[in-house]
Amino acid sequence: MRGCRLESLRSYDSVVRRLALVLAVSLVVACGQSATPSASGAHAGQYGVAGVIPPNADHPAAADYETMYRSFGETGGLVGVYTNWSDAVTNGGKIPKLVDDMFAAGKRYGFTPLVALGVSHDAVTTVTATITWDNADERRRFITAAVAVAKTYQPAYLALGVEVNRLARDDPASFEGFVSAYREAYAAIKVASPTTAVFTIFQLELLRGAGYLSTGRRSGKAQWELLDRFAGALDVVGFTTYPFLDYESPSSVPADYYASVAARVKAPIAFTEIGWPSAPIAAAPASGFGGTPEEQASFVKRFFDLTATLKPAFSLWSFPNDPGPTAATFASVGLRQRDGTPKPALAAWREAIAAH
Repeated sequence: MRGCRLESLRSYDSVVRRLALVLAVSLVVACGQSATPSASGAHAGQYGVAGVIPPNADHPAAADYETMYRSFGETGGLVGVYTNWSDAVTNGGKIPKLVDDMFAAGKRYGFTPLVALGVSHDAVTTVTATITWDNADERRRFITAAVAVAKTYQPAYLALGVEVNRLARDDPASFEGFVSAYREAYAAIKVASPTTAVFTIFQLELLRGAGYLSTGRRSGKAQWELLDRFAGALDVVGFTTYPFLDYESPSSVPADYYASVAARVKAPIAFTEIGWPSAPIAAAPASGFGGTPEEQASFVKRFFDLTATLKPAFSLWSFPNDPGPTAATFASVGLRQRDGTPKPALAAWREAIAAH
């Protein structure tokens, strides 16, 4: 790495990326489609994209959402819909509106939402819990909401918690409460929808004790022991993965980067977010971090090469479109530019999923 100041990246990246994944979607059922529940027990494929990010994400029109919906089929058919477990104080215990809306849109446009109900919120430098776990009423409403999603939509997969190892790092007490509630919710979901695969999601680079651009540390403490806290209640193990937080080129990512993880996991692996930028990191343009359109496409191939023997349950790329400059380090991670123009990575992704 060529010396430069990267500190400004670390404070806000987790905030803007998580906001990008749960962009407000007031037009999510554009063109008059109503939010009518629909059965969705089997997903359309093993691949897709994460995040409801339409073209022109900072000021999208109804046509931008329709363009996004229609594009989901060409990236594999799965769409990661990540939202907090409750979208309003008065809606606790009910299915979040975004989830209903995306299933309605999926029914119309032929894609399958893959829901993750978050339990934490990104602050400037840390994550904070969005539920007080020792409050019996709040805990009950969380479990009720999760069961409602499972019962209503009978999804193939349902995640509870996103990058929960970040919560373990920043608020250990809340993490303990989540683990207990997760196990209770897992059992209840299995009654409501026995075929739904229930899981939680970890941030892989942090779990490895890495993620330099986010943590500012070259050798942090690994968190592998957290996997054991969910033993017996993980039908798959979900990971978000952004190797560019540690490596300056796809070729630098070690050959055993993902295989070494699989050796520690006792359930099928799934990748809920995958990404590499197509432009230099704006706050550190003189560094070796960041990317080019060609480098991003190269990472798509590299990812499939490195996971060939793992046979992931599913793999989702972040994002369908670039979220824009407010997303800082993640501004150029999408498969298309901000205005929806395809990048070489889109062709590489389509070629890779066609071959699998």
